[in-house]
Amino acid sequence: MSKPMSAVDCIGPAFGQTKRQLFAPFRLGRWARMALICLLTGEFAGGGGGGGSGNLNFPTSHGKGGKGLSTIPDIPWGKILPWLPWILAGVALLLLLIFLWVYVASVYRFVLFDSVLHDRCELKGSWMRWEPCGRSYFYWSLALFVVSFLGTCLLIGVPLLIAWRAGLFHHPGEHLLVLILGGVALFFLMIAFFIVGAVIGLFAKDFCVPIMAMENVRVLDAWRRLFPMLAAEKMAYAGYVLMKIVLAMGNAIIVGIATILIFLVLLIPLGIAALIIFFGGKAMGLTFNAATISILVVLGGVILAGLIYLMALINTAPMVFFQSYVLHFLGSRYPALGAVVFPPPPEIPPPPPLDSPPILEPSTG
Repeated sequence: MSKPMSAVDCIGPAFGQTKRQLFAPFRLGRWARMALICLLTGEFAGGGGGGGSGNLNFPTSHGKGGKGLSTIPDIPWGKILPWLPWILAGVALLLLLIFLWVYVASVYRFVLFDSVLHDRCELKGSWMRWEPCGRSYFYWSLALFVVSFLGTCLLIGVPLLIAWRAGLFHHPGEHLLVLILGGVALFFLMIAFFIVGAVIGLFAKDFCVPIMAMENVRVLDAWRRLFPMLAAEKMAYAGYVLMKIVLAMGNAIIVGIATILIFLVLLIPLGIAALIIFFGGKAMGLTFNAATISILVVLGGVILAGLIYLMALINTAPMVFFQSYVLHFLGSRYPALGAVVFPPPPEIPPPPPLDSPPILEPSTG
């Protein structure tokens, strides 16, 4: 590419590459394998997250010289303690499964890149090829999570501690303006912190992963190669982030509507099947016991797994589009990637030389 493509210019070529890889022609086997990658990388979820909120109860003053604590709920520890080892084991198992899934997703992030870049989906043997790069990206993801968690704790805890030490919570009515202004400032500070963390994670996923894959380097080396490109085109990358947000919002609306419609259609056969099982089991005299409950749990798990895979199938086309979008934007700036994304046109062989006109011999007559 002689000129870097803008964030808007990449939309059309990304749509074209998605159409060629998934629809021209339509290949059910390839779509099914790409849906598996969508499932393993977490792209089927469409992004986003939620957070919980809780109430903080601080010591309050009762009367002129009295001291007391706010009401603490009565926890039935006598009933909980016998189950505590099982609860801790369940939490540990859940954390282990989450770490395992993040590790697998880190490796298959590179499988996704390779599949869209070279128009292939080779699951067999891909793990051994991309596991070193995926391991480095996994460590980076863990480090980013730890820094984000500690930063959030500091940004929230330090101002609260300062306000606590200053006595603002003892008589909040007397310091209402300070508390409101401080809360608003803390809110915008947290928003800015989350935006910075999200942009760093986006650049690592979209730009560092291709550099790591093309040059077989670790994530920190990829960042060293990315920094000069970011510094040279700050506005272009800012436009990329804004366009990515717009595209993600549009994709969320379209995919959300499609998912709801498909699930509504599936509710009819699933509801009929559930009624048949319920009344059939009732006619056979089946009751809820360990065996029937286990069968229902297994059946429900199979249905849930099928629905999740269906979501992955729905999100496969958007996943390929967004990966193609990354390839065109970065490929127009990163020569190693651009040589694959924008291959030079085949050389036209030179035309054959024209036959020289015949030499006429002078006549002798």
